[in-house]
Amino acid sequence: MSSGGASRNNADMRHLLGTRLLLATALAVFALPAADGWAANLQLLHGKVRAVGHDARGNAAVVRTNDGRRLLTLRNFSIDPGPQVRVWLVPRAAAGDGRIDDDYKDLGKLKGNRGNQQYRIPNSVDLRRYRSVIFWCVPFTQTLARANLVRS
Repeated sequence: MSSGGASRNNADMRHLLGTRLLLATALAVFALPAADGWAANLQLLHGKVRAVGHDARGNAAVVRTNDGRRLLTLRNFSIDPGPQVRVWLVPRAAAGDGRIDDDYKDLGKLKGNRGNQQYRIPNSVDLRRYRSVIFWCVPFTQTLARANLVRS
């Protein structure tokens, strides 16, 4: 075998070893256990958005991010516009038709009537109790839409 062939074989071997090392490193990075500070986002709850007082549709989910935050995530969301719409978490048993009382957790103003969006859920909110999302019209004291959430 000529020395040119041996050099090429050595270069091929180094390339193969380099590729394997790169692949092994990538797999190790993505497989780090949560104890080492890395964890994937985890969907805790999910449900379908359903119309109550306005036409609405989409998917709702509660996700715990890898840094420990909890987010209400709306995907493929659409609702007819209304004035001063708030996003509330309520107990599943709440009627949501104007008889909410004061048992709700306000996640904020509706960011838009179409598209994907997220709302931060404070760590103090007990997701075993607050298992429904409602879209509440403040001036008309009416639920426009609702998503009952179940475990994922």
